Amino acid sequence: MAQLAAGRYANALFDLALETSKIDVFDEEVKLVLDTMKSDKEFLTVLDHPQISGDKKLSILEKAFKGKISDEILGLFSVIFRKNREAQLIDALEIFVRKVKEHKGIETAFVTSAKPLSEEQAESIKEKLSKNLNKQIFIQADVDESLLGGVRIKVAGHIIDGSVKKQLDDLKKQLLNIHLA
Repeated sequence: MAQLAAGRYANALFDLALETSKIDVFDEEVKLVLDTMKSDKEFLTVLDHPQISGDKKLSILEKAFKGKISDEILGLFSVIFRKNREAQLIDALEIFVRKVKEHKGIETAFVTSAKPLSEEQAESIKEKLSKNLNKQIFIQADVDESLLGGVRIKVAGHIIDGSVKKQLDDLKKQLLNIHLA
């Protein structure tokens, strides 16, 4: 139910962004709000505190972001807080960002490798994925030494596992399935 409400707020903001041709503006402003909220734990604590009224929380948000974000986004905050749905604020903003990426044909590829990728390797992966998916790709790289070598890529609901660990696991399964006569 909460995710449904967050989705409705995100959809309303997205529709407004389309109608007013402010997709890029709203996207940047929403990312600013999310970055601020996620990097400042005290900010989140205040927003989640049950003894602080919705009006006070809204006032804090307005003071923090006045002049930095559009009146339309401040208006969304007002609606969310008047309906006592402040717990869905971050979810709504994250859903909005995903909708903008989808609208622009942008995908994030989560690439995990045993060692940090070089710029050339990351660019090569990005180009190949862009070509195959016909989308603009951003690489989010991570290191997991347990992979031993190769890469694991999660993108657009797919997992491409070319890691040495996966290959060894597959070989182990094959060997365990061999029946000796």
